[in-house]
Amino acid sequence: MKKRIFDYYAEEFRLANREQIVDAIRHSEGRTLMVENVVSLMPPIDMVTGPEIAAAFGADMITLNCLDVFDPRIRVLSDDPEEHLTIEEVKKLTGRLIGCNLEPIPEGVDHLAIGRTVTEATVKRAVEIGLDYVMLTGNPGNCVSQETILNAITLVRSIAPEMLIVAGKMHAGGVGNDYNLDIVPAFAEAGADIMMFPAAYTTPGVSPELSQQMMAAVHKTNMLGMLAIGTSQEGATESYIEQVAITAKAAGADIVHIGDGGYSGIAPPENILRLGLTLRGRRHQFKRMANRR
Repeated sequence: MKKRIFDYYAEEFRLANREQIVDAIRHSEGRTLMVENVVSLMPPIDMVTGPEIAAAFGADMITLNCLDVFDPRIRVLSDDPEEHLTIEEVKKLTGRLIGCNLEPIPEGVDHLAIGRTVTEATVKRAVEIGLDYVMLTGNPGNCVSQETILNAITLVRSIAPEMLIVAGKMHAGGVGNDYNLDIVPAFAEAGADIMMFPAAYTTPGVSPELSQQMMAAVHKTNMLGMLAIGTSQEGATESYIEQVAITAKAAGADIVHIGDGGYSGIAPPENILRLGLTLRGRRHQFKRMANRR
């Protein structure tokens, strides 16, 4: 049996190439969990970082939001406001795949630090600091569209042929919700590995039936599909998280994402736990929580 993502040790993540990671996610049959964390905010628990919390509660993939790749600091809640961890330290402490958001903003959007956007220099820097993947998407108000994401995929793939690319929209992001499935083949042709759409019950009009159509369109191109909870409903009740997880699995999602809209830049840990338990049951969830070797 080929190894699944929730069975990977830290050293196996370190040695695996892009194709092997994609294979491991595909063989996990919808049981891969991505947790997002705003690393520019102080984490909610002292002496640990957001990524460490995410790993402790079952994340396979940890996405660092609002990370400036030219000044990659992961904040720690301590007496020293300048205390932080590096990407290398976070990878060592969590034993998981670590990536970051890079935002393909259009011309005219100039309020973001360059280190958070998609440029030739930031992509090269993401490789240099050891990130395992980039997620090409947009935070609220940054006017990122499917078209700007598509252009960014092409740029990233031309610079970093071995970088895992996650791409797509999880919410309106300043230009409105876009459920256009006609663009899906273009994402695959440009070099994306994983395409993201909003999970059912998160953005207006996304029903379980539509999310199933989204995942079917993605799988037709041989990309992996991810459904995201990125509308601050990651801070809703555990029963809501459970319902979204069930419908995401039924829709065919290879990865289910939970966003950072909880306390201090991370979803409530109980909700991360509930998502993992629902997707993979106690056996694999507790193993993933305990295993950082």
